[in-house]
Amino acid sequence: MHVGVKVGVGLAAAMMGATLSGGAVAAASQPPPIPGMEQQGTAGPRPAEEEGHGPGAIFVGPEGAAKAMGRLQQRDTVRARWCNGRVLPRDGLNVRTGPGTGYRVVGALARGTHVTTNWDTIQRRNGYLWVQLRNSSYWIADYKTGNGNGKWYIAYSNC
Repeated sequence: MHVGVKVGVGLAAAMMGATLSGGAVAAASQPPPIPGMEQQGTAGPRPAEEEGHGPGAIFVGPEGAAKAMGRLQQRDTVRARWCNGRVLPRDGLNVRTGPGTGYRVVGALARGTHVTTNWDTIQRRNGYLWVQLRNSSYWIADYKTGNGNGKWYIAYSNC
């Protein structure tokens, strides 16, 4: 489904304040918003933990896991497939500079933040399915793979 609706996402105040090592965060100044995204909530980045922080994700059984993983075969690298949803984990979801846990955490999306992702950028790495956020070069893990199951970090409304 193609949706051209611009939906902003809220990023933590520390989104761009982290040093390259991911350690110190500039607490005094709030970074400018990323184009196409709106401030909505805050959540701190947590690079050493699971990508989605706290309870709230949607756990799926084998049938749901097969459907989520089926997105890998359905993608079309020539076009974008915009999907709208909201962040589920209670304590937020990491935002990274690329599709994988080896990329730097630059912030986190708070629970309930509305996101628009491009499902045709989907990549499987490090036990997650990664998608790129609309109007940015940032990535989130929207699904955590499991042993015949898994869990969604984003509740999609149109995909």
